[in-house]
Amino acid sequence: MQFPEIPPFKTTVIRLLEGDLFVLTQDAKSGWVDGPNLYCLVDLRPASISLAAMRHRMNAVCQFLNWAAVVGIDVRARIDSLELFTPREVVALRQELRVNLLTRPTTQARSGRRKAKRAVVTKTQWKSRCASVRDYVAWLAEQAIGRMSIRDPRLPEARERLADFRRWMSKKVRARKNVSREGMDKEAEAVFLNAITPGHESNPFAERHQHRNHALWRCYHDGGIRRSEALGLKGEDLKLHGDDPRLVVQRRQDDPDDTRAAQANTKTLPHPVSLTRTLSDALHAYMVKHRPKIRGAKKSPYVFLSQRGEPLSASTVHYMVEQMRRVPGMPADFTTHLLRYGWNDNFGEAAEKLDWSADTEQQVRNQHQGWTLTSQQGQEYQRRRNRKRGQQIADVMLDAATKGAA
Repeated sequence: MQFPEIPPFKTTVIRLLEGDLFVLTQDAKSGWVDGPNLYCLVDLRPASISLAAMRHRMNAVCQFLNWAAVVGIDVRARIDSLELFTPREVVALRQELRVNLLTRPTTQARSGRRKAKRAVVTKTQWKSRCASVRDYVAWLAEQAIGRMSIRDPRLPEARERLADFRRWMSKKVRARKNVSREGMDKEAEAVFLNAITPGHESNPFAERHQHRNHALWRCYHDGGIRRSEALGLKGEDLKLHGDDPRLVVQRRQDDPDDTRAAQANTKTLPHPVSLTRTLSDALHAYMVKHRPKIRGAKKSPYVFLSQRGEPLSASTVHYMVEQMRRVPGMPADFTTHLLRYGWNDNFGEAAEKLDWSADTEQQVRNQHQGWTLTSQQGQEYQRRRNRKRGQQIADVMLDAATKGAA
């Protein structure tokens, strides 16, 4: 017997019997919702995407289902009949997916007793939501098409309707990239390095945190790794002795040791990261002299801990970023990712001094950053370097033009 699924729908995270975390879609009575949960189990979970990405996609699906319930659309009937959605309905759906649900007006506000603003999400998030709903509906529709006989005269029309829906859902959703994003200049970098040094007068952190924070900031500055990659480091990932000190960024999806609400998942491929002597010394000092003083440190495998002995959270790093922004001379838009841009700037300059070929530089950079060996992602992080090259060319052209005029 099929029990009715009652909106509104929402997601929650559960741990399956085999230990993996899973994004479960529930109805208003915390009941199982067939379509979204089967899609997540069969299509998303085998793709090995992060838990956060999986939840973002399923949240978009829930937003779609809740919208359909409000406007009176029976999604299951539309899919089974392969009527899908009209152009006008797709326009309304796309508008719904643009809404920021965190600031959606309450019932009280909609009644006129309190004025509320209907905010929207960024174009990047909007594009992601549209793609998530498009893929979910297409998955359902393809199953319905698969159940049809190849001799069914409705088959060509059904495929055409699905193609139209895919095209309409992706139409005119263009997320603009920040093409002016660069790493810090040398002056700001010098301010940053002073501010993270234990004991320096500009260090904004409490003395008991300074050595831990110094090692963490050095991971971002000297190692060029992402925020979550540093927070996910375990003691076994550090190789601080010998002539080749390094750390290894691992992929540990659904790690049972990670008790944080937002787990420290790795976006890139597993990869080794060579350490500078400064970073190696900072990690060694923290691990040997300061980390053991933290209560419960022996029970945790993670490198960076709070004073309660728990794995350091992303919200704590966000607070640290805000403290760093208050240091005189630091950029107002400072983030850990800005240090990743800076690392790529410094890497490119070092490759030029070593007279590496473009192919060698790309391969080494990609391995160090956890990208595939043929990835072109490194170009996104070299805007300062390319801008300087452009200025050098402009200077040469100006010099040539001046000589010609003489």
